[in-house]
Amino acid sequence: MKTNRSTESNVQRWQLGSAKLIFGVALVLFVGLAVRLVYINTVMSKRLLDIAESQQRSRLAIDARRGTILDVRGRLLAGSRPRYSVYADPAIIEQPDEVARMLGSVLEVDPGVLENEIRSSSTPRFCWLERLIDDAQADAIRSMHIYGIGMRSEFERYWPMDETAAHVLGFVGADGHGLGGLEMRFDEHLSGKPGYRTTLRDARRRAIGGEASRIVAPQDGGHLVLTIDSVIQHIVEKRLAEQVEQYNAENGIAIVMNPRTGEILAMACVPTFNPNHYNDFAVSLRRNRVVTDPVEPGSVFKPFIAAVALEQGFVGPRELIDCHNGLYNFDGRLMNDSSPHGEMNIRDIIAYSSNIGMGIIGTRMGDEALYAAVKRFGFGTKTQIGIAGESGGIVYDTDRWSSYSKTSVPMGQELAITPIQLVTAFSSFFNGGYLLRPRLVRSQLRADFTTEESFVEPEIIRRVVPEDIAHYMATQALPAVVARHRPELDVAEYPTAGKTGTAQVPHSDKGGYEHNAYLSSFIAGAPYDDPQIVVLVMIRKPEYALGHLGYEVAGPAVRDITRSTLQYLQVPPANTQASAMP
Repeated sequence: MKTNRSTESNVQRWQLGSAKLIFGVALVLFVGLAVRLVYINTVMSKRLLDIAESQQRSRLAIDARRGTILDVRGRLLAGSRPRYSVYADPAIIEQPDEVARMLGSVLEVDPGVLENEIRSSSTPRFCWLERLIDDAQADAIRSMHIYGIGMRSEFERYWPMDETAAHVLGFVGADGHGLGGLEMRFDEHLSGKPGYRTTLRDARRRAIGGEASRIVAPQDGGHLVLTIDSVIQHIVEKRLAEQVEQYNAENGIAIVMNPRTGEILAMACVPTFNPNHYNDFAVSLRRNRVVTDPVEPGSVFKPFIAAVALEQGFVGPRELIDCHNGLYNFDGRLMNDSSPHGEMNIRDIIAYSSNIGMGIIGTRMGDEALYAAVKRFGFGTKTQIGIAGESGGIVYDTDRWSSYSKTSVPMGQELAITPIQLVTAFSSFFNGGYLLRPRLVRSQLRADFTTEESFVEPEIIRRVVPEDIAHYMATQALPAVVARHRPELDVAEYPTAGKTGTAQVPHSDKGGYEHNAYLSSFIAGAPYDDPQIVVLVMIRKPEYALGHLGYEVAGPAVRDITRSTLQYLQVPPANTQASAMP
């Protein structure tokens, strides 16, 4: 009997313990659940609401229209037009093969490619099938009412003049952002700000009525007005291409600048590319060599050293320098001229492009004065023209100069400059001695075409030579060059002043120069008594047997561009005798 009571007592204690345990577990679970509910409704609340929102609503971006780019007279150089792009929702397409077959016939795309896009999409609810289709294709797809296939309105960037000013304008990628030229430099201004539309949807992703949509309108991009004149640009591109072809050259560049304002009226590279189909062209052809590729300039560099030497008294305008009949030994360096001459003044040294004469002047100046002269004109420093990839050129500090440098630098060796630096510096002779910042943009406009910012006034960087020295170079020394090569260089209607250059092309991977490889150049300002334009043409590696000298290869192109441009600008022709020089 005692044993039975003991057993009953043990059972009761066990039951009581079990009840306490169950109650404790339940209490813990209840508290945990309560804590979890509090956590869900506080910490996780926003995230869960966002998930629910994303499941119930779709958000579709509305592209902003990219701003236009206009030439200086308002002609359209780059614009945007609406197009449709086709997308799929792979999660709700039950027969990808049948959908691909239907779309393939309209889009003229292999159905197998479309089916693979649908089945292997990295995102389960969206994939692009074809971008920027034409209106007829869009109408055909719309009439099919294919479940899981949609179309989105986008803007297609296009350049109505194709290759015209391609290296200036640049191009735009599939994501709508600029990838080169001014399209890249002013991408933020041109792009605008996209909007969006949200739509309430059911479980099958179908739009439902009521407060189904909310639209936030996009803000269209602003516009650019350039200094480029598309007519002058066409003149330059056509004539440059003809000259490159005539001499079977590797490539060529040309620039037309207003020396009084720094505005670029034309800038061209040949070969060129079409920004409407930029992927069809090699990357090297899309590079704007006017700003990216420094070159050893050769004799076109001589006027800069001569001008500073005149200013600082290292040579007088009437002083005669013995050029030793075309052969002279500079402390172990034997230098020669293309034609033998005895005593010549500075004007004739420039006209006959005497290496010996410039070497003697450079020796008088010394390393430090030469270096300061080079830097004064902006060589070795970017012009800040506003195109990506601009090079500052190569100008070594004097501690890297050799004993030959004081004779090499004055004739345009042992340094490398960009064509945009050259035309900018040369323009100082035709504007009273000022170095101006080169400009490609005349104004930035808002989306409604009102002016946001204007760049009409010239931006003076510094004075580089006194006015009297600039006037001497423009009206005495440089016209003598043209007079020496009258048939190739002279523009009969407009007195012209310029400088030729025939520079050897250095090896890219070792010292020395390539055999029979030259950079043929001519740069000129006209009319020199009332300067309107400066024109530069550089032809790289013309076929040697056809010609290689600057005046014969680049000269005629500058002559013709100058004449056509001034006639287009309606500059009155001068008395034909005014251009004559003794």
